[in-house]
Amino acid sequence: MMKQYYYKLIYFILLVLQISCQEKDPTKRFKISEAEMIDVSNKIIDLEIEQIIKRPHLEIQDDYLIVTDLSSLTDRGILLFNKNSLEFVSRTGILGEGPGEITRYGLLANSNKTNEFWMPDFSKLRIFNFKIDSAILDLDYKPSVSLPFNNENFLTRFEVISDSMAVGVALEVLDVNSARVRLGRYNLNTGKTSFFGYEHPKLKGQKTRGFFDYSHKNKMMALSYAFHDLITVFDQNGHLKFNILGEKEFDNENGKLGFFSQIKITQNYIIAAYRNKPRFRIDENKRPISNGSEILLFFNLDGELIKIYNVGFEIDYFSVDETNARIFISFLDRETPIGYFQYD
Repeated sequence: MMKQYYYKLIYFILLVLQISCQEKDPTKRFKISEAEMIDVSNKIIDLEIEQIIKRPHLEIQDDYLIVTDLSSLTDRGILLFNKNSLEFVSRTGILGEGPGEITRYGLLANSNKTNEFWMPDFSKLRIFNFKIDSAILDLDYKPSVSLPFNNENFLTRFEVISDSMAVGVALEVLDVNSARVRLGRYNLNTGKTSFFGYEHPKLKGQKTRGFFDYSHKNKMMALSYAFHDLITVFDQNGHLKFNILGEKEFDNENGKLGFFSQIKITQNYIIAAYRNKPRFRIDENKRPISNGSEILLFFNLDGELIKIYNVGFEIDYFSVDETNARIFISFLDRETPIGYFQYD
């Protein structure tokens, strides 16, 4: 009798240990209707810029707000502002075919070194290393360091995380008309790009488009998907931390719906622009116009939706100034294309 009791006790202990050791479900789910909605559409403050900018891309690097005019056909379309005072500081990025010149601006990439940023040139297949102090002191500054990359599986959005490595969204071509994105890393020493890390099983082989961010502080990164109601959050090595799924999950109604766009990881939040509506609408001239995101979802670092900010205008790009608790946005449909608001 006592022997049977001990066997049962051992079985119970083993069962408890097995359950406690099992991996928790790494999927977080959210519903827009269950989160607090904060309307800031009438609290947006204009960022006045003398230069006409048609397509501004925004990044914060150290003490600077950096605005790149992606449509610029004139020299020095990379503008630097003091992020605290918002005073204009300088401009850089000479366009041209010569050494240190950019053929066409790409999406600026942040660096692990606070005094620099990287600019890809997809015509030259090179990324240029801009030293911020040098660019401020010399209006004719041209970066002396550039690195090659090949046009196979290149990173479309990335961040340089060390002297030898950049990580971001790598493009995988499926056929002449479609491609998909994967987590990728670029070796600055060899110029080679490779895929790595986790990918959701339901996305393998599918056409995808994604947005990326990396957090040095939190040692994590995230990939948000444009055609699926999904954010994947990784550790710094590309291992899955958790997936964040919206109500539509992987149903995009045969490609008609759009979901996430740009994503940023801060010290306390994962912030993502979100639309969950048809990708296109028809204008008065019966032309298809892309629908942009009008809300920003704030998740905590465990993937739980905390609150939503409704900005009331279509978001193209945004950047977060954690020092001053401000979010800068470039808009698609607002008279003043760049504005900002305070967040909690």
